[in-house]
Amino acid sequence: MSKSRALKAMNLEATDRVPCQEWVDHPEFVKKVTGIDPFEYPTEAVVKLLKVLDIDWYVGIPEKSRKFDGGETSKTEDGIKYTEWGFTGSQWEEENVFLDEEDVLSYNPFQDKEKRVRIATEKYRRGRINDCLKGQPLAGDSTLVTGLYYTTLFQSFILAFGWELFLVTARLEPERFKKTIELFTEFSIRNVNEWLEEDIDVMFCHDDLSLSRGLVFPKEWYIENIFPSYERIFDPIKKAGKKIVFVSDGNYTELIDDIFAVGADGLIVDNYVDMGPVLNKYGSSKVICGNVDSRILTAGTMDDVRKEVKRCMDLGKQYPGYFIRAAGDLPHNIPLDNIECYFDSCHELGLR
Repeated sequence: MSKSRALKAMNLEATDRVPCQEWVDHPEFVKKVTGIDPFEYPTEAVVKLLKVLDIDWYVGIPEKSRKFDGGETSKTEDGIKYTEWGFTGSQWEEENVFLDEEDVLSYNPFQDKEKRVRIATEKYRRGRINDCLKGQPLAGDSTLVTGLYYTTLFQSFILAFGWELFLVTARLEPERFKKTIELFTEFSIRNVNEWLEEDIDVMFCHDDLSLSRGLVFPKEWYIENIFPSYERIFDPIKKAGKKIVFVSDGNYTELIDDIFAVGADGLIVDNYVDMGPVLNKYGSSKVICGNVDSRILTAGTMDDVRKEVKRCMDLGKQYPGYFIRAAGDLPHNIPLDNIECYFDSCHELGLR
């Protein structure tokens, strides 16, 4: 079964074909494959999809769908804003509650009695963990279902303070901001330990360290301020014998050696990363996942899609820990013929 294939690949063991790790949020495609309307029955639709398509690794199985009315591109539910994205919607923080740099520097996530920051609440933390725990029994042996620890560290600053105040404060008050980093590091370690109390196989850790053009800060800033904290955050995961797979959007090529050096067992690589050199260096010893350019799936022809899958398979097939993945997920705006061609190509070209 696909769960077994995924775990073998996580342990760098040979599999019959290249495993895949996807997030499919394409209602027309899901309904065609499963015969189930994902807007009406999202959980049932996704569970069946995983089995029919033999998807090896999935991140959470949705319980809710969000249908947007004609012309509607966003809506607010329970204080959270969602933008149109497939049948689940993409959530984001509606507004920043911090006033200035001093407000940022005075914040302590352990003492947030007013619940100013949603990601610091027990409801948010338990919700993420529970989403993970509920998914695997639904999928059974058909698919490895993990959660996503979305706020490993760097992402916490983005979501708590907003990009602008985070960047300005870190730049203008670098020494004082170190205290903020220390507080959120301790907060993250506590969160990780709570995850580890549960029966999980993989810690899937997320931080958006970069943009498509590259790093947000100079590399030296991450080395000084982020990676010592990563070592401490990853330490209990390693001691628990769990795999750590790390994911960031954008081009974080400059940091890949450092991410592995602090304990990561694998990486999701965006299409902005040149995957060939990464595989040449780490393909035999680490899990490498991704690199399919979703822009090609969205705007290209079926022939373009097949060529993109072949490019990734030609690079990754020889390595036991390679998972193919569409770097930008598989949302509703991909032409139906192209997403069908994508999965057909993955299954055909991924055979070993």
